[in-house]
Amino acid sequence: MENKNSEGGKDEALNVGFDNEDINGKKASDNNNGNDIKNDSDIKPAEYSAAEMSSNTGDEAGKITKSKKKNSIGREILEWVMVIVAALLISMLIKAFIFSTYKVNMVSMENTLHEGHNVIVYKTGYFFNEPERGDIIVFMHEEGKIKNFIKYLPIRNPGEVDYIKRVIGLPGDQIDIRDGSVYRKSEGESDFIKLDEPYTKTTTDSKGMQLPFTVPEGQLFVMGDNRGQSLDSRQIGTIDMDAVIGKAVFRIWPFSVFGGLYD
Repeated sequence: MENKNSEGGKDEALNVGFDNEDINGKKASDNNNGNDIKNDSDIKPAEYSAAEMSSNTGDEAGKITKSKKKNSIGREILEWVMVIVAALLISMLIKAFIFSTYKVNMVSMENTLHEGHNVIVYKTGYFFNEPERGDIIVFMHEEGKIKNFIKYLPIRNPGEVDYIKRVIGLPGDQIDIRDGSVYRKSEGESDFIKLDEPYTKTTTDSKGMQLPFTVPEGQLFVMGDNRGQSLDSRQIGTIDMDAVIGKAVFRIWPFSVFGGLYD
């Protein structure tokens, strides 16, 4: 009886062991299933999140691209505006201080220049050198003079007019007019010399001027080539050097007489 019971106890112990294994196995399976479910649930939201992130990234990329395009267009417009402004400023500076065009509005320079002719006036040369005898100059004559750099700008007071004439006498020269011709005596010369002036249209008279006349320092004696119809130094006096705008160097209109002004 004791042996049987002990054997039965062993069987029961074994059964219990098997039951425990079944239970443990089932639990392990359940645990595995639970882990599988948990992992699936973890993966799915991650996959959705990635899709959402991809969509959001695409939207952000589109916004960035549009922003870059707008910035690029804005920069291009700004660059063009800067180029145009720079070109205008350079053009204004060139016209103010280097070259400009001048339209002849009088007959006083015939037959060299006629009314309506357009010439190029070179300004920079007189920054460094004074006008020479025979130069055709543009100068400003007005009631109240504006001197120095302001004369180059497109600013005029009432009564200010640009004239174009030929330089006949420099500072220190003596001018005389006899028998319809001009005589000049420069410093260092012993006597008056008759000027050879093939460019004049008519003979020259004094217009009531007291002669001989000495050109003051810093002044120019000028006359038009059409001596019979020219308002010049015989009536208005000498021209201040500071009133000179530039030298007429080239005729650009009309094309039939296109070319230089000096032979």
